[in-house]
Amino acid sequence: MRIGIVGVGFSEFRIHEEPFYNVAFLAAKRALEDAGIERGEVDSFILGGYDNLGVGRTISNMYTAPAAGAYLRHEIRVSDDALFALPLAFMKVKSGSEITMLLAFGHSSETPIELVELQSLDPFFHRPFNLSLPVFFAMQSYAYRERYGVKEEKIAEVVVRMREKGAKNPRAYIREKVSVEDVLSSEVVSSPLRRLEMAEWCDGCVAFILAEETVARRLSDSPVWVSGLGWSAENYYFDRSLHDLPFVAKSAEMAFKMSGKERKDVEALEISDLTADYYCMILEALGFAETGRGWEFNGDVNFSGGALCTNAYGSTGAFLLASIVERIRKGEIECGMAQSMSGYAQKSCVAILEG
Repeated sequence: MRIGIVGVGFSEFRIHEEPFYNVAFLAAKRALEDAGIERGEVDSFILGGYDNLGVGRTISNMYTAPAAGAYLRHEIRVSDDALFALPLAFMKVKSGSEITMLLAFGHSSETPIELVELQSLDPFFHRPFNLSLPVFFAMQSYAYRERYGVKEEKIAEVVVRMREKGAKNPRAYIREKVSVEDVLSSEVVSSPLRRLEMAEWCDGCVAFILAEETVARRLSDSPVWVSGLGWSAENYYFDRSLHDLPFVAKSAEMAFKMSGKERKDVEALEISDLTADYYCMILEALGFAETGRGWEFNGDVNFSGGALCTNAYGSTGAFLLASIVERIRKGEIECGMAQSMSGYAQKSCVAILEG
C-alpha cells in the first residue's frame, strides 16, 4: 500500500503578532481546501513542533489540536522538528487511518530559543558551559573548516547562492540578496560563524494531508508518494567527532533502502542548512558531495532558499518537505529528498518523495 500527500497548506513565514494557534489554523484550513475535503473526513492528526525544551511551552497540542480540527479525535504530538512527525503520520495511515493530517507549527518569536534550549543539556557537564545553539554550531563550523581547510569565502558563496534562491521564493522569510562581501563583513556571532552564515528564527506553519493509495487517487490527480523514510539519533554527549554528521548518513541510507532508490534518482534536495557549514556537511553526509568539498556541489539544492532563508523553529523541516511536494506536483521533478535535523547536531530525518 502506497501513502500519498494530497494536500498542502501554508501560513505566511514571518514574525507573527497573533497567537500561534491562529497561524496553525490557517495552515490546516488551507491544506483541507487544497485536498478538497472537510475537517470531519480526517480520522487522525499528527502534530509536529517543539515543546518544553524547544520553545518553553508546555503541552503545545492543547492549542494546536483544536487548530487542526482534532478535538475528540485521534491525535499524537511529536515534540521535535516536524519532519520527524512524517514517519509517524506515514505509519498511522499504514495501520488503518484513511486520511491523516500532519500539522507542523513553529513560533520562535515568543521565546528566547537559545536560553530555553540550554535546558535540554546535561545539567552537570554541559549546561554550565552555556553551550547555546549558536555556540555549538560555531564549534562544528570551526571543526569542519579546520579539518578540511575550507576557506570562509567558500562558505560565504553558499550563503549568496541560497539568498539568490530565497529571493525568488514568495514563501521565504528572507528574500534579500547578499554579496560575499556582505557575508564576510557581517558581525561574528560566535567565532567563526557570522550572522549572515546562520539561519534566522521566524514563525510559520505547514499542514499536509496524507491518504492511503485508493483514497489518494480519488482525491488527487497527482498525489505525491512517500517512498522512503529514514531517521537516526547520535550520541547525547559531545565526545564525538564534530567535523562530520554520521547520523545524517545513517538516516539517508535507511530512506534509500526503504525506497529502493539510488542517489542518481534524486533530482532535487531540500536540506536543513541552519548554517552555511551545515549545507556542506549535510550534502557530504548524504553522499552527494565529496568530503570536505560540499561547498562546490552544483546540483539542485534548496530551490526554496533552504533554512538559511526560512527557519521557523519546529516547522523548518516541513517547509523543506513542502517545497519538494510542490515541485513534484508541478511536474518540475519526479523524485526529491527532504532532510532536517534537530538538537545539538544529534538527530536527522530524511524523506524521499516521488510523483
